[in-house]
Amino acid sequence: MKCTCSKDDLKSALQAVSKAVAEKPQTPVLAGIYLRAEDSMLEIQSTDFSLGIIAKIPANTEIEGELVVIGKKLTEISGKLSGEIVTITDEEEEAMATLKSDAAKYSLLTMSVEDFPKVKEDQEFTNSFKIRAIALKNLIRCSTFACSKDKSGKPMYLGCSIQINGSEITFVGTNTNRIAIDKEEILDNSEDFQCIIPARTLLDVSGMLDVKGNDKLVIVECSNRHVAFNFDNIFVSSRLIDGQFPPVEQVIPKSSDTVATIEVAEFREAIGRVELIARDTEYCTIKLAFSQDGLELSAIADNVGNFVEHVDAAVEGPDIEILVRVTYMIDVLKVFNEEKITIGMTKPLSAIKMCEIGNDNFVYVLMPTRSMRN
Repeated sequence: MKCTCSKDDLKSALQAVSKAVAEKPQTPVLAGIYLRAEDSMLEIQSTDFSLGIIAKIPANTEIEGELVVIGKKLTEISGKLSGEIVTITDEEEEAMATLKSDAAKYSLLTMSVEDFPKVKEDQEFTNSFKIRAIALKNLIRCSTFACSKDKSGKPMYLGCSIQINGSEITFVGTNTNRIAIDKEEILDNSEDFQCIIPARTLLDVSGMLDVKGNDKLVIVECSNRHVAFNFDNIFVSSRLIDGQFPPVEQVIPKSSDTVATIEVAEFREAIGRVELIARDTEYCTIKLAFSQDGLELSAIADNVGNFVEHVDAAVEGPDIEILVRVTYMIDVLKVFNEEKITIGMTKPLSAIKMCEIGNDNFVYVLMPTRSMRN
């Protein structure tokens, strides 16, 4: 094998593909990245069986061939090379691959090509649709943060429920203590269906998406077991999560006795200040006290101190005090784009509903805690 390609193209492709390199490989070859040179293209792959990524970049191929090298080391090397052009060659007899750019030359041991489980683009999918890249990136941003991080829990909470109804797509993330729901439009009608995509996959896809311009499109294809994202020169395939996603619609409050309207910027800054004390409590709990005078935030940490701050808020309805985990507030305040939000409450232990004024697509539901120690 011998080919030349742009150093920048190679670096970008390897950064994308490296997301699927197994951290703790079941077999040594899963720690590798596969390269195949053919005609005017260099194809680069990696997989950990659950996630597979293919990137294709322009290349000048002198000798067609394929090879597998240690993925982490290859990615690191691509970021250190000087010059603009990289020459990649391999010596089968010596089981070595060489990367040369300007005066720099790296030689890496190769691995068995036959043992590498190649990612297949020609899978059989039963559903497909197109969506703007900027819309998909926003859906991921507004849902994955609410997913569970606990891998020892139920698998479905490690992913987002994706539901298609006509031309509308809904993303839902939850860890049972909070729910984030966001909606966007797809560009072509698809059969209605629902699946659960791992949050890890969605975040990896989001990191690869180029959203410059509103005309960038992503093709999404689903089967009973897999989902694939196809955009630019990237193909991402992932296993879906088995399981029944909870009916979150039943948890969303249909009405609220007390509704507070707050400016996001002021609220975000105040939450940042109360977090300095709340993070020293056992469960990072803060108190939100709503009254006709506005909102009072407070936190008490044993052996540290306490915090109190008043925030302007237009409150309609009875006074109410609720206890929440400050981290759950910090997360959602990073997502809000509008200037003002509403917080709807009925009882101290009932679900809280947070919405942006000017955006009906995003809803955040949060369950209060029972005490400052819960």
